[in-house]
Amino acid sequence: MKKCILLLMGGLLLLTACKREGKIEIQTQKSVDSTDHLRVNIVQSVFTSADSEIQKSCDLLNAKVHYLIDSIQKSLSLQADTFYSRLLQNGIERPVWNFEFYAEDSVFMVRPDYISLRLMTYVFRGGAHGMTDFYAFNYDVRRQQLQSPAQILDFRKYREINELLKKNFVNAEGCFTEIPTLENGFAALNISTKAVCLTYPQYVLGPYACGYAQVNLPRAELKGMLLNE
Repeated sequence: MKKCILLLMGGLLLLTACKREGKIEIQTQKSVDSTDHLRVNIVQSVFTSADSEIQKSCDLLNAKVHYLIDSIQKSLSLQADTFYSRLLQNGIERPVWNFEFYAEDSVFMVRPDYISLRLMTYVFRGGAHGMTDFYAFNYDVRRQQLQSPAQILDFRKYREINELLKKNFVNAEGCFTEIPTLENGFAALNISTKAVCLTYPQYVLGPYACGYAQVNLPRAELKGMLLNE
């Protein structure tokens, strides 16, 4: 009897260990920096796994996201240095504000075979306000490949998809003046276990003050339109 119990416990432990090996964990990395010309605040999700093959794939995705963030930061830092140097050269008093760069992501789905991440960046170069941009990372972990929107949704069925966008669009305060469609410029497409999310940046569906819009299309309503089922 004891032997049977020990064997059962051993089997359960082995099963638990196998599940952990295939699981992807999310860690958060934060970076805050400030120079004479640029303020930076970055919050990035980092994906890890006890499974060595999955970890190699996660490393590739982590590097792609980091590369994008780093590229934007370096470009903005150069712009800031050039801008303030020219003011000094022309004898113009330096403004009290600095350039700013903020980055933060949202994880829509994380499974051993798939990760969907949206990166939101905010850049301020002076003026009335900064600009917010969105970047989608839909990542096939097994194949180590990013998927484009056209690999997720069947755009040949754009009429049906546009009808679903109209149906599921929430404009509670009536701020937005346009109805979302595939044609009027979504910035990011992400997927979760329950829905496909399209993000529309500022100015696309209404004035800047309305902010960005996020439309969730339930998977159950996308039958025949979702390519990666």
